[in-house]
This record gives sequence, structure tokens and C-alpha cells, in this order.
Amino acid sequence: MSKKRNEAIGRRWFEEMWSKPDLDMADKLVASDYDPEWVHIDAVGPAQVKHEIRYFRSIFPDLKYDVVEISGQEDKVWIRYKGKGTQRGNAWGFEPTGKRVEFEGATILYINSKGKITDRWGAFSFYDILADLELVPPLWELSKRLG
Repeated sequence: MSKKRNEAIGRRWFEEMWSKPDLDMADKLVASDYDPEWVHIDAVGPAQVKHEIRYFRSIFPDLKYDVVEISGQEDKVWIRYKGKGTQRGNAWGFEPTGKRVEFEGATILYINSKGKITDRWGAFSFYDILADLELVPPLWELSKRLG
């Protein structure tokens, strides 16, 4: 598979599927056996991704992602992104704050020869999101509150 094609898949993952959101895009982009080991949802394939999108958008209904940097390889695509949204739903035991968050992260989508995403690795600072929502103290002040 071409590097450019994988970059297009990566953009569609964030800009169409997650940001619009277009849940039907999961059926087009995600392999039926997609099941990242670190995602703990009782679903696999496109159903797993749709569940994640519905959940996060129930918390942040205006969730949007911008691709900052992207690099396709033969069997994967690396994406650095910025996300933003307003917490309007209950999440992680917290009531809606109405506060807006902005965060950055990186994702690697692993893509098979048929152009389907088979696995995903991602990283972002969940703690920073909670701090932006003022649900936890900023990391640099945490020791003052614990000591």
C-alpha cells in the first residue's frame, strides 16, 4: 500500500470519522478483527471504534481533531494531532463542567494490504485534560496537595 494512501486513511480517521463524526466511516476504514490490546471495550472491529466515538462525543459533543503532522509508511501511518472540545457530559465520575479543553497526541494506525486499520497505538495526556477541566490540580502543583 502506498504511503500517500495511508496518509489519506489517517486523515479520514481524525477529520471525518472522529471530527464530523461519520460513524459509517468505521465500516470503510476498520478491519473486522481490529481489537487493540489496550482498549477495554466488549466489541471488536468497526463496532469498537463506533463505541469509542459515541462515548467520547457524549462527553465532548463538539470534539474536533486537527492533523498537525502526518507520515505514511507502507503498513502504517503516524499522526500528530490537536484535539479540542467542551465537556458537556458526565465522564469518569465527574459532572459536566462546561469547560473547553485542548490537547495534543499522537497515534499510529497499522494498515493491512486491503487498506483496513488492524491496530492502533496512541498517546495523549489524559491528566492534562482533567487539569484543564479543573478536576485535578495541575501536575506541577500535585506534590503540594499530597504532602
